[in-house]
Amino acid sequence: MVSWLCLLFSVGCSAEFFVDKGHIDVIRGVEFEIKAPYLYEKKAFNLRAENLSAWQLQQISDAMPTIAAFTNSVLANDTRPIAHAKRDSKVRSIRQLQHLDQKTFLAVKTLQNWQVTEGQIQFTTDYFYTGSNGQFVYFRDNYVFQKLQHQWVFKRHAQPQPEGLLQCEKPQLGWRQCAPKV
Repeated sequence: MVSWLCLLFSVGCSAEFFVDKGHIDVIRGVEFEIKAPYLYEKKAFNLRAENLSAWQLQQISDAMPTIAAFTNSVLANDTRPIAHAKRDSKVRSIRQLQHLDQKTFLAVKTLQNWQVTEGQIQFTTDYFYTGSNGQFVYFRDNYVFQKLQHQWVFKRHAQPQPEGLLQCEKPQLGWRQCAPKV
């Protein structure tokens, strides 16, 4: 028993057991490197449920690091001045739209609704935070990335307004489903 506890709390075991070092995910033969930086944003990419070809998946795989970094910057959980300076002024601020202060932790739930064409990727992102009543609040916005000079960059929002607040329900079997509030 003592040997087992020593092994459990040893530096090697605890580092391996408690640190998520990521992984490589393969979907229809296309590899996705789900590793830091922006590990949690990369984990939020919903690709298996979408009807995407191997070519479309490869485009998303190539753009994944840029989209994950962009998503992280939209969360604006970093309070350092340099983080605010790096944000694109064309990108809507969820914090401003929802009147959230910097202390409110904003997270990404899912990147989904992928539309991939030659040189362009369009998708929606569902975010969440804890509201004043202690319940999660879900919010959706839309984005278009374009490939310019062999690099993926944010181009514009797909719609003039975000889809906004979401109504989410969890069926008895399956994952929580969210749709815009009517």
